Amino acid sequence: MTLDTRKASVWADMQDLASRASQRTLTTNEIAQFDAMEREYQALGSDDVGARAAALARESDDAAVGNTVVNYRGNGRSEGSPGDIVTLRPEQRMASLVRDDEASRGLTMSRYVKAIVTGDWSGIPIEARAMSVGTAGAGGYVVPDALSARVIDRARNQARVLQAGATTVPMDTGTMKLARVAATGGDPTAAWKLENASATASDMTLEQVTLTARTLVAIVKSSIELIEDSDVESTIETALASSLAVELDRAALRGTGTNPEPRGVRNTTNVGIQSMGTNGLAFTSYDPISTAVQTIQAANGDPNAVIYSPRTAGSLDRLKDTTNQPLRPPPSVDGLRRLVTAQIPENLTQGAATTASEAYVGQWDELLIGVRRNLVIEASREAADTSESAFRNLQVWIRAYLRADIAIAQPSHFVVITGVL
Repeated sequence: MTLDTRKASVWADMQDLASRASQRTLTTNEIAQFDAMEREYQALGSDDVGARAAALARESDDAAVGNTVVNYRGNGRSEGSPGDIVTLRPEQRMASLVRDDEASRGLTMSRYVKAIVTGDWSGIPIEARAMSVGTAGAGGYVVPDALSARVIDRARNQARVLQAGATTVPMDTGTMKLARVAATGGDPTAAWKLENASATASDMTLEQVTLTARTLVAIVKSSIELIEDSDVESTIETALASSLAVELDRAALRGTGTNPEPRGVRNTTNVGIQSMGTNGLAFTSYDPISTAVQTIQAANGDPNAVIYSPRTAGSLDRLKDTTNQPLRPPPSVDGLRRLVTAQIPENLTQGAATTASEAYVGQWDELLIGVRRNLVIEASREAADTSESAFRNLQVWIRAYLRADIAIAQPSHFVVITGVL
């Protein structure tokens, strides 16, 4: 990289930080990042450091941790265009997108719920101030943005599809329209041409993919005594996040697409389906996974992870070579991150088999999970269903819901291996 090229790259990063305003001041971390870029820019020979003042004056911030903004590459946006779509890699946090003001510092979900249930806000003025911002009807409370983001981040950290590399798309509205390369058009191709000769044009067709926020609900039941008497500092937050993560995994992998459920990888058109045979077969080698990797690479994809059920993980662990030593996977499989989830069934029907399962190989950053930033929480002492009653059992039922959807940027970069016994 030449000096001029590096200077241009640093300057672009500085402008990127300066231009993405979300109506809040820069955090301490972001200012430090800008300072580091400025020092490098100066060291490269520039005397133009006006970007610092411009950035601070605009009260802008980067949209993700580490001064990195990941933009969905299929949206056709130009740098600095008003319609920027900001996305997050798995290691980046929703919490980085919300205002870091005084009212949000020190909040915990459990303390928040305890105050709702007991009505005792004494000693926790931060929660009280946040609470005064607004409440929902019928005993429901809108969780402050910072707390919503933290619970969502916990769910993201636990979801296997996010661990595999799925991209999070924070949604500011109920629907978001993106563009992707249509399967019928394929990727554009380049061709050499002679002087004065016609260029061979390549066709690429774009199609629209829409994220529509769908409602995902999690319910936690607890005794009143536990809430009033115990230190449940992280228990409620963890329980809610785990419940949301489990269902996000299932929907991202096997969602039917029939309302109100999102459409997952398994049921998306143009995702590769690789069968283990009419009646299914168990893995006796890594060949099926290697074949799936090859299929994705042939479609110009870069597979990075495979997700399968606990039984499949155990079967692969027990594979042996001719000397009865654990069988080493080939490079194509060894390079994949291997993740296990119980959300992939082990009782599917394939031919005569009724205990079949699936394995999912893919380039997981092409899986897009749209998430609305607000989490809504409601707590009730009177709620009931057909079998239980919070009032009769002296319980509090805590209901949280977020709105999310799932889409795939490039379906040909995924292969589902079916009929795995």
